[in-house]
Amino acid sequence: MINAHTGLAAFDEDAGTLRVDPDSQPMPLVELQKTHRSWRKTLKKRLGNRPLVWFVDDEHANRAWFVENHQNHFALLTFSNRRHVAAALTAGTLCDAVVTDVFFPAKPPRDDAQADHLLTIYNEIYGCTVSDLPRVWDRWKGEWSLDGFDIARDVAEHAARCNERIPVLLFSRKATLLLSCNDWLVSPSSAVENTHWMLEKLDPSEAGESASRATRIQRDRINAMLRYRRQSAPWLTKQLGRLSIGWGPVRYSLRSAEEK
Repeated sequence: MINAHTGLAAFDEDAGTLRVDPDSQPMPLVELQKTHRSWRKTLKKRLGNRPLVWFVDDEHANRAWFVENHQNHFALLTFSNRRHVAAALTAGTLCDAVVTDVFFPAKPPRDDAQADHLLTIYNEIYGCTVSDLPRVWDRWKGEWSLDGFDIARDVAEHAARCNERIPVLLFSRKATLLLSCNDWLVSPSSAVENTHWMLEKLDPSEAGESASRATRIQRDRINAMLRYRRQSAPWLTKQLGRLSIGWGPVRYSLRSAEEK
């Protein structure tokens, strides 16, 4: 079981942490970039046949839960916010799929009191009726932002520049309960058509059969998106991916755990 953090510890910064497999030590992305001149080739070699899935969530406990439950099947690169994701995209970091939360703090909390205040939104969600949920978001929208939609736009625009399709899975149960149609991602169309919903998000303290069932569903959804990615890739990209060759903008593995 993963114990949820409180205060600032709940929102600790993650500029990019790489976990290639369960037996390897977590490595900050910046460390890989600084210690290897050809760090992209080094990363590709370390990945082998494992697809690299980026996971973006502002809360430490959610990132830890995702890693614990999926590190046996995917290589993972975790981030805490959109700014770090944008930097990794700009650097040309390998990416096969992105799983991202939708809600992020509008302003990073500066102390424990501000962090705990942000987390009280959960108490309001759990304590009100379904019909009152949209009013909860009206009260909180100044303190939380929908950065997950912006991450989807960033990824779609980056992929288009590289002649790629990188699927984005929006990972949130709260969004479907809180948001009105005026809040949804609607443009550009390339970002909308490239996003998919993964609603099986649990409280990070959940364990046992419910966590196992949610993990299996999540893994099946991610693998389906990886197949979609490979099938939509240009022929030359597919061949280079199978050979694990990087050429021009073609930097992605295009392989899934099913091919191991």
